[in-house]
Amino acid sequence: MKSVHHDTLQARMPQGLPEFQGIFNDLRAFVEDAPAHELVDINAKALARRRKLNPMSTLKGLLHLTKAGIFDLTWAVRCPHCKGPTHRADTLHELKEHAYCPLCEDDFDAGFDRNVALTFRVNPSVATITDLSEFEMALALAGFEFEPGVSVNLEPGERHELVLNVKEGNYGVVRLAKGQMINIPVSLGAQAPASQSVELAFGDDSPLIRAVPLVEGSATITIVNQGTESMEFLMARMVRPDWTDAALATTLQEFRDLFSEEMLSPSESFSIRNLSFVFTDLKSSTEMYERLGDSKAFYLVKEHFKIMEQVVSEYDGGVVKTIGDAVMAVFQVPAQALAASRSMVERFEAYNAEHHTQNQIVVKIGVHSGPCIAVTLNDRIDYFGTSVNIAARVQGLSDGRTVMVSDNVFRETLPEDDSLWQWERFETSLKGLKDRYTIYKGALRGQ
Repeated sequence: MKSVHHDTLQARMPQGLPEFQGIFNDLRAFVEDAPAHELVDINAKALARRRKLNPMSTLKGLLHLTKAGIFDLTWAVRCPHCKGPTHRADTLHELKEHAYCPLCEDDFDAGFDRNVALTFRVNPSVATITDLSEFEMALALAGFEFEPGVSVNLEPGERHELVLNVKEGNYGVVRLAKGQMINIPVSLGAQAPASQSVELAFGDDSPLIRAVPLVEGSATITIVNQGTESMEFLMARMVRPDWTDAALATTLQEFRDLFSEEMLSPSESFSIRNLSFVFTDLKSSTEMYERLGDSKAFYLVKEHFKIMEQVVSEYDGGVVKTIGDAVMAVFQVPAQALAASRSMVERFEAYNAEHHTQNQIVVKIGVHSGPCIAVTLNDRIDYFGTSVNIAARVQGLSDGRTVMVSDNVFRETLPEDDSLWQWERFETSLKGLKDRYTIYKGALRGQ
């Protein structure tokens, strides 16, 4: 059961953000209309899918409404095998990279983009939820979705045998109504077994969730009703989990602006399989200060930072830090990183033409993608590793008004027909790195 405090909800709705008013209105309606259990463990992507909203706008809207006190953040470390939460926390600072799943009896290192998920729950001052016991199973299954499956009704003492060719992933046998589930994580084996059999018994007092691992291949699964009343079961394959991972959430400029206090413990670091890094710098900034004078040059540098932050935010990235006149930005999607980099050059060309500042704000940009680790440094989430170093070195190759792109980003993201930009391929070494790298130099046509 729930009771929405409408006056509090209305008072806390943010003002002055016209680009978000549509999503704010929809999320407000969600708080007012949704059943209680849907307000406790909110997956931004699943919510957007159900309500036919833009996923990124939904996530950003939830972040703004959380800052306004309508929702709260919740972080969960999820097991790579059964996909269930092994630990929940209200802040990133509480998370530990090394985790243990009691269901699977397995230790694992939590990856920021694989095992750490962000969810939201309604703030108690906005909606009071008094009794969730009737939704216990719905809460236990939060974060899981199922493909169409097989329904089975069994009387006490009855059993039902299913012979399946199970694939890598997860399956669930769910006792409907009473709320019990057996999670079946299926892994790739070195060699598929000729056959494997498991008996899944359900009694009146069976645990809420259990895990029974299998190996990809043929499997005989027998469901047994050991209880004292009839039971209805669903046997189905789980849809691949699509939660909002911590790597995505923490790269967004909105998150970094609204929740700057959210940091990892200084003793922890989390791996990320792939992020895209954009490094920028101003060409000949020292000479610009001498030529224009400190006051005018400083004003132009501040305008340059404003434009950078706007572009990075528009393309769903985040500014990690500024170093002098340089900017380090991060994106989860390589295409967004390259599109933002091109937009930076175009935006500064337009700015210079409008303000008659040609040859004064000239940006140098480099883009590279790869694995890294997320850490807390200088009271902010930062990133380290060879990929970061490569991105910085790639930027150093630019002579201004150009975007230098490593081969892995260029091949993945560049449109085939580009009427505005021209690209030149070359190979080079990078300072401090032993390998040679294929780099693409991009410039606006006609420059």
